[in-house]
This record gives sequence, structure tokens and C-alpha cells, in this order.
Amino acid sequence: MQISDKASLIGTRKEKKMSLKHLGPGSLMPPLQKGKLRLYSMVFCPYAQRARLVLAAKNIPFEVVNIKLKVKPEWYLKVNPLGQVPCLHFDDGRTLPESLLVSEYLDDTYPENKLIPTDPYKKAIQRLLIDSVTKVTGPFYKFLFGDSAAGPDILNGLDYYEQKLDNDYFGGDKPTFVDYMIWPWFERLEYLKQYKGLDLNENRHQKLFSYFERMKKVPAVKATIIPAATLNTFFKSYASEEPDYDCGIEQ
Repeated sequence: MQISDKASLIGTRKEKKMSLKHLGPGSLMPPLQKGKLRLYSMVFCPYAQRARLVLAAKNIPFEVVNIKLKVKPEWYLKVNPLGQVPCLHFDDGRTLPESLLVSEYLDDTYPENKLIPTDPYKKAIQRLLIDSVTKVTGPFYKFLFGDSAAGPDILNGLDYYEQKLDNDYFGGDKPTFVDYMIWPWFERLEYLKQYKGLDLNENRHQKLFSYFERMKKVPAVKATIIPAATLNTFFKSYASEEPDYDCGIEQ
């Protein structure tokens, strides 16, 4: 499972061109623009990537403002008291936080290229698969921050998804909501393999490895994917308590 080092870190051609540098203390909130949807994000946050994937998949025009999560701008806690990303900010001042809520809102509000199934049963099954990503994310973060004993638990979590994958994508013959909601952690497995020694075994997860290759060709994924080397640079800086939020950002 290889990831191109030329991948874009942020979003789509529809995204408004403003500085992608992350904002911290002392910065001013960029003024809202009439008719523009704003997403507060952080390049390396998998939860924010969920929203960027949906925006890219549905080709929704938006602007992005990146936030330094460890040292937030003073104004951001007024926008979102939770202090988290992603968060939508509308031109009338309303806001909407939380990755699943943001992603569901976008799919409901922009009905073209619908991602969430209309069939109640299929929708429920997708939600089960999304909620079950904790089988991977829990041990993922333990392993990321030095608990090598969590490696087998990641693989066990992948076993679950290997068993559930019975088509080209978890949503069927094309990517749908569930695929975009779980992909950010699957994308980061390559980083864990290359730089943290995670023992990913293609023989054990043959269907998933093929799925990974298909997903990397999906336009929305190509628009938001982060190279493993860039992730390594960021996480090394994060461990030093001085995160380099802007590593890999050209402007």
C-alpha cells in the first residue's frame, strides 16, 4: 500500500484560495464572506478529513481555515466552544461542529451525488460500520504513541472489516458515506507500517489491501490524502510538544 508524495493535503479545486497556514494565538478571524461555506480544519486531523472528503466527493464550493489545535486562536473558542475541528461556519454566523454531524449535514443539504443510503436498513448497516471503526482507532492511537502491544489489536480490528467487505467498497460498487467516514484511519496505516513497524499482512487482509488500492484512485481521496512521510514529520513534531502544523503546506 503506497501513497503518492505528490498528493494534495487539503481539498478540491472548488475550495476558495486563501492561505492554508494554520492560525494560532494572536491571529484574527478571517471575515466571513456572503454565500461562502467555511470549514475549520486541521490538515492532519482524521476527523476533519472526513468533512473534506465529503466536500470533495460532492464537489461543494467552500473555503478552509486551518486551526492550530494545541494553541488555538482566542476567537476560535467563541466560534466553537468545544475547540475541535471540523466545524462549519455559515455566512449568517451559525456554526456546526462534529465530523459526523458536519458530514451528514453536507450530504442532506447538497442532494446531488447522495452518499448516505435512503433505504433505512442500508443506512443502519453503514452506521454500524462507521461506529465500529473504534475497533481500529482505539489501538491505532495507542500504537501511534508508543504502545507496541496494541499492534495485534489493530489487526484484529482490520479482521472485522475484512469480513464485512463483500463488494468493491463498503457502500457497494462505488464509494459512499461509510467509505469516506472510515478511510482517514485506513489511510494512516501506511504511516504506521513504514515508520512505526506495524506488521500489516496482505495475506491476512487481501480484500482490504485491494480496497485500499481502489480507494486511492477515488478523486476525493486523491484530493485529501497525506503522504506517509509528511505524516511522519508532523507526528515527530507533535511528540516534541511543538507540532509543525504547516509541514507539507506550500503556501
